[in-house]
Amino acid sequence: MFKGVLHVHSVYSDGDETLDRLIEIFRQSGMTFAAVSDHAEVFDDIRMHRYVEHCQALSRANFVVIPGLEFAFPGGGIHILGYGITKRIYTSDMEKLVDGIHEAGGIAVLAHPPAGCTNLIAPIKAKLDGIEVWNGRYDGVHAPRADSFQLFRRIRATNFKAIAFGGTDLHKAEQAQRPIYVEAAADELSKDALMSSLKNGKFTVRGANITIPATGELTFIQELSIAVKQPLCRRWAG
Repeated sequence: MFKGVLHVHSVYSDGDETLDRLIEIFRQSGMTFAAVSDHAEVFDDIRMHRYVEHCQALSRANFVVIPGLEFAFPGGGIHILGYGITKRIYTSDMEKLVDGIHEAGGIAVLAHPPAGCTNLIAPIKAKLDGIEVWNGRYDGVHAPRADSFQLFRRIRATNFKAIAFGGTDLHKAEQAQRPIYVEAAADELSKDALMSSLKNGKFTVRGANITIPATGELTFIQELSIAVKQPLCRRWAG
């Protein structure tokens, strides 16, 4: 089992730390991989090439950095994470973006889903690889939002391959002190093995003594615990 942090922003976009510093922080906290996802809007092909090379240079035998981008669509707050992609995808069409992420060998995940977004994501419900059911920045570190699980179940009813993801959505280094992280089962610590694990749901999401399987199926006790903690869900401030 390999511990890793998903949904990470650096100074390449609007994060406050360099990739080098973030990876060192993650390593010191016991993580073995990180999937970075800086905002796509600030990248062109040249900057993307440098970004990917930097991720590769920071990867070691005991730590892997997976490149990726976060794409935003105007209106509605829809953001799509493209984990594992190594090129900039240019399109303002939601469906074409998800197709492009898949063609590039990446994983397409709906990030911090806003309330009432079911109709907004109708064109891609059947194509998404997963939903971020717990976002450490928007939901906080105490518990995920119950609404996100309701959306996930609606999507999984027609897209049974959809996976429940969790992400720290790290913008400031302090967030690394209490990350929402995943434990992935992989044959080896490599980008390809970890991407396969994430794509096939061979991981669990962990944080605040809560463990969420990739299927998103919760026990009654977990459902109750999440419901009780809903008043604690608030956007991370720092």
